[in-house]
Amino acid sequence: MKLACPFTVALALALLPGCGSSISNLCEDRCDCTGDCSPDDEDDCIDNLEDAEREAVSQGCEEQFDEAISCVEDEFACRGGNVDVDGCRQEVDNLGRCTDLPTGLLFWAAIND
Repeated sequence: MKLACPFTVALALALLPGCGSSISNLCEDRCDCTGDCSPDDEDDCIDNLEDAEREAVSQGCEEQFDEAISCVEDEFACRGGNVDVDGCRQEVDNLGRCTDLPTGLLFWAAIND
């Protein structure tokens, strides 16, 4: 699937406690949008986001991740079977500056794969 956002550093970091359902909801929304997710694909999305969350916490980037994940939840749009969160560029950039690239890409791949 083509990435809807033109940036390479992507969302990564940690959700605040109690936001685990956000991960599940985002993955479900992604699967609903693309229309080509198996149950395993949705589980992989959740696993990848949870891994990104753990990495973000370990890097001290919880606040940036919370801002980014909130933005993704607010801006999430499905356009022609592609996830579009273009309105989150600043939050994603802040996240990318805080965390390492592999963590950011793991998160972004979960949303856009």
